[in-house]
Amino acid sequence: MHRRSALLTVLVLLLIGLSGCSAAGSLSMHPAPNATAIADHASIDVSDLDDEPSRLVRGAVAGSGPTAEADHPPITPDRPIAVDGTYYNVTWSAVDSRAVPQFVLTLEKDPTNTTGDSIAYGDLPAVDRRALPDPGSELIAADETIATQAVYNESEQAASVLVSGPRYELVEFEDRTIRVTVDGPSPKTLYTYRYDASPVADSSAELATRLEADSLFALTNLTEPERKIVEQAIGDTHYVEDESDAWTRLLERFDAAEPVYAVDPDDPDYVDGEYLVRYDGTIYWAEISGYTGGDA
Repeated sequence: MHRRSALLTVLVLLLIGLSGCSAAGSLSMHPAPNATAIADHASIDVSDLDDEPSRLVRGAVAGSGPTAEADHPPITPDRPIAVDGTYYNVTWSAVDSRAVPQFVLTLEKDPTNTTGDSIAYGDLPAVDRRALPDPGSELIAADETIATQAVYNESEQAASVLVSGPRYELVEFEDRTIRVTVDGPSPKTLYTYRYDASPVADSSAELATRLEADSLFALTNLTEPERKIVEQAIGDTHYVEDESDAWTRLLERFDAAEPVYAVDPDDPDYVDGEYLVRYDGTIYWAEISGYTGGDA
């Protein structure tokens, strides 16, 4: 199953030099010998979701039109969700919005300036603890300067000791002192998202049958170099380090087939999707990505 989690967004201010991936692409081939295995790859199980997304999905399935307020949808499923053996397409729409004041709190982990009043994290008002990472988190343990975004309404601003006329410049996080600087408030828009659901299959067998009818293709008549790439990908993800005629031909074979899920179907030179493939008599759930034109 594909796990989808609602995560706290933390802005990392340190610029990290990320080297580009030099691989020509990748291919994974995981056996999917029966309907259950195919449906598992093709869906999300509601039991794998965090509490809030699970609430929204179950409410949508029940027809209650559940809502959530956030700056982005709490869950955006890209495939059916399984709930008690039935598979549903879950959709969302923004039905309302409102402007709220947002603050950015920058946390300097090893401040050169330690002058100013300090307060222990545990002594902060609840509204300020909510806005900062937990003292035991990796975000605090790491050395990089980070920033968090937090919304404070008028009553929360009055209760805060960090925003709207901060009374403390330093916060004690167990064994380290961190300087907190605040920018804001600036306007932020929160949206009310409504979730709805419609059934797409009553069982894993029905879902798998539909996917096989729409997307299953046979990977046959491979050259020896093509077969070597496929064999290396079975049960794992194989990263193709160098462009080759064999790799390009494999990409073109997949590109000519109908994907179950395509990541970027509008790029004519890029193949990136999930496929149902029959190879040497076994059905596989395949994921492939790469440029057919040779530009990685």
